[in-house]
Amino acid sequence: MRICIDAGHSGPAEPGACSGGMTEAALNLDVAFLLGEKLARQGHDVIYTRAGDIADDSLAWRADIANNARADLFISIHANAAVSSDAHGVEVYCYPGSAVGRKLAECLQEHLAEADYTADRGVKEADFAVLRLTDMPAALVEIGFLTSAEDRNVLASAAGQEKIARALAAGVADWNSRQ
Repeated sequence: MRICIDAGHSGPAEPGACSGGMTEAALNLDVAFLLGEKLARQGHDVIYTRAGDIADDSLAWRADIANNARADLFISIHANAAVSSDAHGVEVYCYPGSAVGRKLAECLQEHLAEADYTADRGVKEADFAVLRLTDMPAALVEIGFLTSAEDRNVLASAAGQEKIARALAAGVADWNSRQ
């Protein structure tokens, strides 16, 4: 299977959430590479939307990369932020009305929840450009809240990132086995 992994945000041009000395863009890239390694070991062809910091904060080209590569799955990795430092947990988004996107999101969410490093915030629907513009099943994963000290401790650690990447890879394997 060909899988496109999107490390959300872009670096200095658009770092995403920032808290505790971390930027979402850098975290997303680290987790994307860990996930890609695991998926490649499972025999998948992995494509990344970016391999480092870029100067472009637009969104349509991310879906274009996946569409042009004829990817079978698209996974966009993000970290959340909130005004309240009490907000924490993982959640996975799919495009409204996409049955196959929902199944992918449910598989990813199930395995992230089983990793038991933060709260399970469930599967949600959203009209995000990267979900709307992709031609294949797509999910946007919020792996935790950078504004939560508890989540950030996990997200900042190599062991935590490894746990997240393992859970996402297991979610992809689970989704693939259900097809």
